[in-house]
Amino acid sequence: MSVSFRPKSITVVESAGYAWAEYAPHPALAAWVGSYWTFQTDPGRHVIRTLPDGCVDLTVRLGSTPRAFLTGTHRRPRSWTLRGRVHHVGARLLPGAAALLGIDAGALSEEWTPLDRRLPHRIVGRLVRDIAQAGTASARVVVLDAFFSERLLNRGLDPRLSRALQQIFDRQGNIPVAALARHAGAPARTLGRLFDQAIGLSPKRFVRVVRLQAALRELPGADNWAHVAVDLGYHDQAHFIHDVRELFGATPGDLVAMRESTR
Repeated sequence: MSVSFRPKSITVVESAGYAWAEYAPHPALAAWVGSYWTFQTDPGRHVIRTLPDGCVDLTVRLGSTPRAFLTGTHRRPRSWTLRGRVHHVGARLLPGAAALLGIDAGALSEEWTPLDRRLPHRIVGRLVRDIAQAGTASARVVVLDAFFSERLLNRGLDPRLSRALQQIFDRQGNIPVAALARHAGAPARTLGRLFDQAIGLSPKRFVRVVRLQAALRELPGADNWAHVAVDLGYHDQAHFIHDVRELFGATPGDLVAMRESTR
């Protein structure tokens, strides 16, 4: 499956001082891993806002007691408040990747779930140890590449789900669910079950997320919202603004204002 879906997600709303960096995975993993990232802060209070992006995040919290967590697919924007000195290393898993790891995405919480509740302790312990012992960001990328290569390469999703995802990505979310089911060759109910287990969202909501993610990439250079709405197949500007408010908890103008810190 070729993937053109490269979502934006994390916005640091307030922080005493932080450093954020992203790193590309090995090209062979590009269909399943959107990016690796690191987040470090000075001591203080830090507020992070997450936007729905259809992805599952794997985060390793470094420090005196390193530990790995999963964050399930978000339905709405969330805010997280962190205090003290923070050092996180993570991976943004593209839609379907969690399922290939053997994780039921529909059963994941939007809160931080310890990874060792979903994968064997031995495997998680080795990942956390290797990340903690790696001295540089590039060394941690090597560890993550090895971890995901072992578990994701030469594996595939249900062909019906793969066809549906590719159609959604190609159309930037501008496709009715009924047409999506026909293209995938699956009854709507079956497709809904596949999406719930592998993505953690219904097809209808996932389509909306993908379409708004496309808008998020277009907004900074857009002359007006109506033009973006028409391009992405919204009924009108009001429909577009309603979707932005419901899924992103903001107005299009708000998204433009925070574009510099949206990753």
